[in-house]
Amino acid sequence: MMLAPSLGLAQTTRPLSFEEARAQLERSSDQIAASQAGARASRAQADALTRLHLPVITLDAQAFEYQKSIDISLQPAKNAVGSAADGFIANLPGLLPNVPSDLTAAIQSGLASKVQDALALTPNTLDLQTRQSVLRPTASAIMPLYTGGLISGAQSAAKAEAAGAEAQAQATGDIALLRLIQAYFGQQMAARLLTVSQETEASFAHHLDNARKIEAQGVIPKSQRLQAEVAYDSARRQSLAAADAYQTANETLALLLREDGALTPTTPLFVSTAPLPPAQTFVEAGLENQPELKRLKALREAGQAGVKIAKSAMLPKAYAFASYNLNRDDAVIIDPDWIVGVGVHYTLFSNIDRGKTVTAARAKSEQASAAVGAAQNDLRVVIATAWRQVETARKQFLLLDTNIAAATENLRVQEIAFKEGEATASAVIDARTALSLAQTQKVTAAYAYDLALAQLLAASGQIQTYGDHIARADKDVR
Repeated sequence: MMLAPSLGLAQTTRPLSFEEARAQLERSSDQIAASQAGARASRAQADALTRLHLPVITLDAQAFEYQKSIDISLQPAKNAVGSAADGFIANLPGLLPNVPSDLTAAIQSGLASKVQDALALTPNTLDLQTRQSVLRPTASAIMPLYTGGLISGAQSAAKAEAAGAEAQAQATGDIALLRLIQAYFGQQMAARLLTVSQETEASFAHHLDNARKIEAQGVIPKSQRLQAEVAYDSARRQSLAAADAYQTANETLALLLREDGALTPTTPLFVSTAPLPPAQTFVEAGLENQPELKRLKALREAGQAGVKIAKSAMLPKAYAFASYNLNRDDAVIIDPDWIVGVGVHYTLFSNIDRGKTVTAARAKSEQASAAVGAAQNDLRVVIATAWRQVETARKQFLLLDTNIAAATENLRVQEIAFKEGEATASAVIDARTALSLAQTQKVTAAYAYDLALAQLLAASGQIQTYGDHIARADKDVR
């Protein structure tokens, strides 16, 4: 039976289960918080582009004062008036048949004189000037009718960017959780190895005490007592090294969780005796859920959207527009009351080679597609390797129970024989060393199983289900 680690230090530790450690990591990790914020920003940006096909309606209000000067030529009007007056005066005798001719002539002469005087007083040009303060509020709308794929391309690119950011956030969380598993169960391994070292040290101390007593009785020679001392000194050194490793593991876990005090993990190293599902099951899950692969797929989708956007630059754009003056009574003469219409825009010549832009976009799309294919192949290799490591560790762990039982019994027999002078000190030392080795191998096999399982789940995009595997485990190391 293993003892609890004891470093001889008077310090308070806080018990912490794995699920509690996981929740604390999610609260305290800046990397997780930053990646989640980035994913939210990208998703909000994608949502902001969902209505690009709808009209843009704006309200403008302008307050201004203006002055207008106009020069009007009166010469044509003067000429027309003079001609009309001359004609009227010339026709006056016919209009007044009963008036004596000398009187008619006098009237004609007077009227002609008056007309000439009036025309002489009338300027040849008229200078007009107006000044006005105007408030001009207008409501306008413009709506795209055809963009050549620009809108749908921009929306697809934004969605792909959001999917990539979400995959990156998932990857960040998975990596953080993998580090926690390594640190949490790494501390458990260090604690169990420290216990084994302390038990071994205590066993060799007891063996040395027996050797001294038996030597004093003349049952064994001095050389065997010296062998016991050497073994005890070696066990002490190993125990001190194990204590340092345990302290380092404890500090690593505390720093990872941003904890000031010491922590005592309460979830033990675990192993499931049942074999894992076939590796292909994890491959299929990984091809669907692995975050790095999802990020690359998002890049591929963004590349395809980039091709569509690049092609849109070579196509015309059509749009509808409208404007309404909300203050027609105070409008400038040249301003319409309202206007509606449609327009077409086409770039005849661009200072950017649009054909080369399409070629570049297609190359990026092909690059992303190739990266997805390579990642899928690499993922199959990683999952197959991790699956085999889990199964190897599981089998080793189960076989070590028999080894430990046999080594324990052998040590008991050798110690009895040594006390009776029928076994040597080296036989007891070898038996104790064999038991310590088997116990150490069992601890390291359990840790290898836990870590390889985490790596397998991370590779298949399922590391968030790690707690379910802990709950189903039927073997542990305490």
